[in-house]
Amino acid sequence: MMSASLARDLRALLSGQVLDDEAARLDRSGDFGRMTRRIPGVVVRPAGTGDVAKVIRYARQSSVPVATRAEAHTQSGQALTDGGILLDMTSLDRIQSIDASGSWADCEAGVKWDTLVRQTIPQGLVPPVLTNNLGVTLGGTLSVAGLGVASFRHGAQGDNVLEIEAVMGTGDVVVCSEDANRPVFDALRSTFGQFGVITRARVTLRRCRPRTRTYFLLYDDLGALMRDARLVIEHDRIDYIESTCVPPLHLTVEHGPESPPADAETLQGLAPYRKVHIEDQDTLEFAARMEPLFAIWKRTGNWALAHPWTETILPWGAAEPFITQVLAGLPPTALGGGHVLLWPCRGTVSRVPLFMHPETPLVMGFGILPGVPPDLLQQARRRLNMMSDMSMAAGARRYLSGFIEFDRARWKQHFGPRWDEIGRLKKTHDPDGILNPGFIDYGP
Repeated sequence: MMSASLARDLRALLSGQVLDDEAARLDRSGDFGRMTRRIPGVVVRPAGTGDVAKVIRYARQSSVPVATRAEAHTQSGQALTDGGILLDMTSLDRIQSIDASGSWADCEAGVKWDTLVRQTIPQGLVPPVLTNNLGVTLGGTLSVAGLGVASFRHGAQGDNVLEIEAVMGTGDVVVCSEDANRPVFDALRSTFGQFGVITRARVTLRRCRPRTRTYFLLYDDLGALMRDARLVIEHDRIDYIESTCVPPLHLTVEHGPESPPADAETLQGLAPYRKVHIEDQDTLEFAARMEPLFAIWKRTGNWALAHPWTETILPWGAAEPFITQVLAGLPPTALGGGHVLLWPCRGTVSRVPLFMHPETPLVMGFGILPGVPPDLLQQARRRLNMMSDMSMAAGARRYLSGFIEFDRARWKQHFGPRWDEIGRLKKTHDPDGILNPGFIDYGP
């Protein structure tokens, strides 16, 4: 269907903006991966859930694909469509209410986490889990899983949502939670908008202290780092844990201004090669700690490069030999301006059924997050796909927001015993296959 006729039909139906000019379509034809370009036939900025429902019903009748895109932090075209309708969810950006006594916030799906925390942290409240990049939306990360440096305590962001409103691929509007429409609630989290479009979410908040103290520890041995990470996780000494490459481990504790943490007790039993320094900052500054790095990437050109970011979640027992082998063959120049990510976590903390990860007491997230110039991209893709296959052979599961080039066999391997369930959910909730097609290969 031509863009002009799509736009004409949709303008007659909707309250929100319908854009079919070339600039608007090109502006939303890519994502953070910088590897895929798909030009939508029309862009819709919905005014509310009703507009989303009308778009999906129209798309079903007209056999037009629909993609959902917000900040487009995906890296393999997951949020793009070639010639179809692109729902620009950033128009749904209202925080409808914050209930301090009930410890929750009701937000439209296009609200960015940065916007939310700048309102909640001054009230002494914070979402239990924040992604490193706060410039992404609630609806986007709930559709993936939403992992962060507090996930070892609180699971994924999908574990910390009380209620979801969505429009399913049938065009039906649903409100669901753990207690109401539970099968739909489970189908909407960590499934990349394959079955429905999240339009609103009520997310939990917890009480937080106004200050944080971060301990920067250096290690010259991955095994020693993992032993110490396990110790602090199992003893619940800290609030946040992260490592941006193999040598350092960053441990962070929230505290009040009059009661800083006891450093010796926090670090008792740990054996780093060296304790580099201690950094105190406000909790909001800690939440936004990656912003200076992102600013450097933008100034140096890394932000504009291709980002075939490859993240995998390994069983704890397989992590040390696997990561050691991969890094031994990874020349430092291969990362460009990027970095290597380690993410130690409990493997039993998430209750989101379709967030696939190893079912072991502890897991280790491992990510290679490069910035790749065009002339090296094909070589990088081959190597990263090889690393992905090796990790899955070792019992890992991929984190699906990044660089994903799966055929049907790999999708079956990823979902394992839930693969047939994925197919049934697609037939039930998106029977015409219009939502975000082309990402998961369901087969004939």
